[in-house]
Amino acid sequence: MLCAVYTHRVMFDRLWKKPAAPKSPSSPNDLGALFEAQTRFFDRNSSLTIVDAGVHLGHSSREYLDAFPHCRVFGFEPEEKNFAAATAMLAPYGSRMALLKNALSEQDATNLLQVNTHDGTHSLLEIGDGRYWEGPAETVHQQQVHTVSLDKFSADRRLETVDILKMDIQGGELQALKGAAGLLGRGGIAVIALEVLFKPLYKAQPLFWDVADHLRSFGYGLHGLYECHYHSRNPNVLSWADAIFTAPQLQALE
Repeated sequence: MLCAVYTHRVMFDRLWKKPAAPKSPSSPNDLGALFEAQTRFFDRNSSLTIVDAGVHLGHSSREYLDAFPHCRVFGFEPEEKNFAAATAMLAPYGSRMALLKNALSEQDATNLLQVNTHDGTHSLLEIGDGRYWEGPAETVHQQQVHTVSLDKFSADRRLETVDILKMDIQGGELQALKGAAGLLGRGGIAVIALEVLFKPLYKAQPLFWDVADHLRSFGYGLHGLYECHYHSRNPNVLSWADAIFTAPQLQALE
């Protein structure tokens, strides 16, 4: 998820670290297209419940909080330095923002986070095939973290539904979705916006088709792909992209 000099992080930083485009994106690959697509599902004044898994430095959560002034965001960021930076950035939003120092995954447990040379690439998975990275990447150390499932978290917080589930967790998206089987089974997550990988950047990492098949088993459909990243050394190689999946009730034809 890195370019040669790390000018890009991963999907959401390409949106949230740069100034907003002067007009709405006209192409799914335009900067800001992913977020603009999410805003079309909801009225700006809706009281949304948003889960932001992989808060990083806080830009993604801040964008949601600004775009939907009556929403509440529950954010997950397990890495210590990222968590501290996000805490500072999101403090002005008060109780509308709940930031947890946990990783979203399949179950409540203890796991090891691979803390890598770039702060946007930390993962519960080890670094995979280096050919598909756009710059050098290596693990600096491991950090013990607590993982939580979205089903248990939502039950503990008495959240019946989630309007937007955003995930940018470096190959851990499928495991997190498995931990949300209850919500998915009743169509309780309306919109899922996540990074999808087409090449093995991490070891034992599920690819786009694995994620899509899992969501399809619950009746979720692919809404679109956004901000596709093709390898700098071969533009025929699609390495990763962003995707939106929608719940069955949003796909009704009547």
